[in-house]
Amino acid sequence: MSNDIVLDVESQEYLQIIEDLNKPRGMGEDVGLTTRLHKGQISVLKDLYVNGKTLILTPSGRKFGKTEVAAYALWRQALLNPGSACYYVCPENTHGRKIIWDTNRLQRFLGNDSAKYIKGNGKNIRNNEMIIPFKNRSFIQVIGSENFGAANGLTPDFAVYDEFKLFHPRWHVDFAPNLIAKAAPLLVIGTLPTPGDKNQDQYMSMLQFAGEDPMASVHVRTTFDNPINHLPAQKKAIESEIGRLRARGEEDVIQREYYSKLIPGGKKAIFPMLSVDAHSREHKSVLAEIAKDVDKLEWHVIADPGNTTVFGVLIVALNPYTKKLYIVDEIYEKNQINTSTSSIYPRIVAKCQALYPNSDMHDDWVKTMDQQAAWFATEVMNQYGVYFQPSAKHLKSKEEGLSLVKDMLLHDLVIISDRCTHLWNEMEKYARDDKGNIPKIHDHLIDCLRYGLIAMNYTMHEVVEAVRTKNLQSIMEKGRFRGRLDSIPNEEDEDEWQDIYDF
Repeated sequence: MSNDIVLDVESQEYLQIIEDLNKPRGMGEDVGLTTRLHKGQISVLKDLYVNGKTLILTPSGRKFGKTEVAAYALWRQALLNPGSACYYVCPENTHGRKIIWDTNRLQRFLGNDSAKYIKGNGKNIRNNEMIIPFKNRSFIQVIGSENFGAANGLTPDFAVYDEFKLFHPRWHVDFAPNLIAKAAPLLVIGTLPTPGDKNQDQYMSMLQFAGEDPMASVHVRTTFDNPINHLPAQKKAIESEIGRLRARGEEDVIQREYYSKLIPGGKKAIFPMLSVDAHSREHKSVLAEIAKDVDKLEWHVIADPGNTTVFGVLIVALNPYTKKLYIVDEIYEKNQINTSTSSIYPRIVAKCQALYPNSDMHDDWVKTMDQQAAWFATEVMNQYGVYFQPSAKHLKSKEEGLSLVKDMLLHDLVIISDRCTHLWNEMEKYARDDKGNIPKIHDHLIDCLRYGLIAMNYTMHEVVEAVRTKNLQSIMEKGRFRGRLDSIPNEEDEDEWQDIYDF
């Protein structure tokens, strides 16, 4: 008796569809993909196919592969669910025709395998209406949001919104109720909105809803989640464009278009380079990173006492060898009942001891406070015998201090624990006013950070020297100078130094 398993026709068709949908194609093969989609795209669709979510919102960077995700989801719905009405909705008909239709990107999504699933082997595609009719009675239609009058008459089984930020605001109002009839999933994908986008408010409302509803999910994806963008030619082109934007001072555009990060202050943001991926860590991850060097770190506690507004405290650790700064905890007390010295200082000690066990507040911690709050230093000394040094903020202007913080962020020299939510909010929303001036509000913990850097005598010159030393040691260890120190190029020969250090 044969052990071969004979599949029925329906099962065979299913397996063939899955195989055709998931074949690696085009540039995906160049980066070694074993399936059609890369990991970033797959994780977006997992909530749709595995977790049963009905709203998936995916703010994505340029060239993440959003059109590929959209086309895959539409074709999969159409092929595996006979009789499905699937809609690809874009800002306007002309947008959809240009992006996905005239290029045949949607009609020939499966390459040469496409025609066998389409009614009439591809000959029945309705170009004027941008409709792909399938042999199993499903169809995919491309439609523009300016046709909101037609939205009422549609009964979708699945829909994709591409660049929802540019939609006519009436479209979703008229179309959304029709999704309920068949519990149709909605995939919203595209870049984040900017002030002036005509559907900005509705987009932000949907983003908030998706973050709160159990049947919805938000997946933020960047340009660099796509492995294709790490190929030499693609990477060079992207870095060149980012360089041009940065030269024009458009850091907010870089963060929005490539990292899917909305800069609250836009072009006026003071820390537009602040990034969750680069600068934020889970608290336990920060502690794990510094655990082996806990006794070698320089520990600082910096206070911005305010007994009528906010009493802010930052607790930070500096690695003197790598010049990396770890911002590990904070106090942000607005309740005036709790801003007295007898209330605040024991909280400071408790946090310090938890982070650096068995340390001595006298000898192991550098304690700094705003020099204008002499009352706090006096009271701590009288009550606890502990000295807080004044900030000496007069030695460096606020502009200089903020510039230093920005340089540190750009060089990934700042790690902020996710416990420091108030510092993060201050930095994220910190923006110049309409006259270009630096604000004097909502900056209590930012001030603490500036005071701390002054107390550390932190300069970017030290960072550059540390990098040079580290690279020199690495080069010597690899034997690139083949023996003699006097074979090292003269420091004044800039081209040779750049070649050695790959600057």
